[in-house]
Amino acid sequence: MQKCFLFAFTVLFTLVSHAQVPATDSIGMNSRKNAFEKISMRSHASEGAVQFHQDARIEKIVIENSSALNTEVQGYRVQVFSSNAHRTAKEEAFKLEQRLTQVFPDHKVYVSYSSPFWKVRIGDFYTPEAARTFMDVLLGTFPSLRKETYTVRDRITVSE
Repeated sequence: MQKCFLFAFTVLFTLVSHAQVPATDSIGMNSRKNAFEKISMRSHASEGAVQFHQDARIEKIVIENSSALNTEVQGYRVQVFSSNAHRTAKEEAFKLEQRLTQVFPDHKVYVSYSSPFWKVRIGDFYTPEAARTFMDVLLGTFPSLRKETYTVRDRITVSE
């Protein structure tokens, strides 16, 4: 039974990974759909529909392990915070991460520490233009961040 499940999962994982095509939204970021949604989408009305009849646990496993399908490439992010204030920087960084995640749920927020600096960056953009376009939207929402916000070249995470 375990071998059968493993075989079915391997076949499904292989099909899902080969069936995915990176799609970008209007500002150059990957759309966030799980593999089952991507396979079920029809690009033309004459195409057939795909329906999944499976245990919900399989979809959960695939979605949770989708990070295995992610790769890192050279790209751009928007840096919104950098501080080396010994007592407050960490707390400020994580508070800002929460605010940004609430306002921009479709964009991943990254908090990092590289001694002595805490940094907060947002987004995974292929081009500097896409990062700058998003930066303009971000600054329209958070004008108080204008002094510290700029685009940076970074390793970005993309779904294959």
